[in-house]
Amino acid sequence: MVEAAWLLIAERGLEGMSTREVLARTGAPRGSVYHYFPRGRIELIERAMDHSQAWMDEQIGAIQARSPAEVVTGYLDIWRRILEASGFHAGCAVAGVITGAHDQALLDRAAAAFTAASDALAAQFRKVEVPEADAAHRAALLIIAAEGAVLIARAQRSTEPLRLVAEQFTTPQA
Repeated sequence: MVEAAWLLIAERGLEGMSTREVLARTGAPRGSVYHYFPRGRIELIERAMDHSQAWMDEQIGAIQARSPAEVVTGYLDIWRRILEASGFHAGCAVAGVITGAHDQALLDRAAAAFTAASDALAAQFRKVEVPEADAAHRAALLIIAAEGAVLIARAQRSTEPLRLVAEQFTTPQA
């Protein structure tokens, strides 16, 4: 159910994720939501965000880079795979929560997820000998650029926005 909620949020945003749809996708009986998630939909959303954060940390940790450019392309490839595998229907579940959340606790959880992703990317940059302060800065900017690129890629049904971000981040500036 957590994975179904995560995917629904990535596809439809927070407002498009209902417990009814989660049950339809999983085939779980109606009472199982409140059995496993006593606080109902909000707890399911929280668990979906935790799953999203753990999944992204795992994906970033798996990047095998030998240069800063390979960190960039490795991260953007995660998003390319998501977009292409979903037929451009899925994006970032954390962004999906942010655009629909009015609850400060959910927004705080989303901020923590982005911080975790940024920290994981900064660690990847440090592994390829980018200095500490620059690694954190690059990681934050890459996430900001990638989030925008994912939104536009979904609208255009093209990975071209990701290519443009990669080009900007990997091409030496004159």
